[in-house]
Amino acid sequence: MLQGETFAAQAESIGALRTQLLSQHLREGRRALAILSPDDKAGSAFVAVNLAVSLAQAGIKTLLIDANMRAPSIQRMIVPPRGTSGLRECLETAGSDFGDIIQDDVLPHLSVIYAGEPSSNAQELLARPQLNLLVDLCLREYEITIVDTAPSNNCADAQLLATLLRYALIIVRKDDSYVNDVRTLIADLRANRVEVTGTVINET
Repeated sequence: MLQGETFAAQAESIGALRTQLLSQHLREGRRALAILSPDDKAGSAFVAVNLAVSLAQAGIKTLLIDANMRAPSIQRMIVPPRGTSGLRECLETAGSDFGDIIQDDVLPHLSVIYAGEPSSNAQELLARPQLNLLVDLCLREYEITIVDTAPSNNCADAQLLATLLRYALIIVRKDDSYVNDVRTLIADLRANRVEVTGTVINET
């Protein structure tokens, strides 16, 4: 497939996903979505970024959070306008000013919280009360908050975030992700009362 055709197909797929979210997620009052993947090959960050940008382009006040503090990647796709201090630094310090880590209007209608420096104790940080306070703020201030997470087969970070946000979208990669891993992930999410809004097959 030619490069232009590939881009057009990707844009169409993201557009269809945006339409589904607008009709079945936002209109029902749901304001957050965790993006999960069973492995590090699925490309969850790619989908999270493109979905957030697409929603912002539709005029939706959107916040994108890179919660993969083990291997942050969103800063490579959307270059931070001012440093990369972010979620890790906020969760490490009690009483942090959340406004310091929210980079507003990175693009029109799009704000970003970057992961910050990689962390070896990400699960411990995500279990701290500051995260609940931050999520509460995000749900009040933004129409939709998209949260990228670490691969679920390596750690419990994604499960923690999905349980907090209550809604999850699963990303798998064609010919790479294992069906049993996806089934296990879905079963674990449902056991924690997380609603799985759908599964996206990433072919990029």
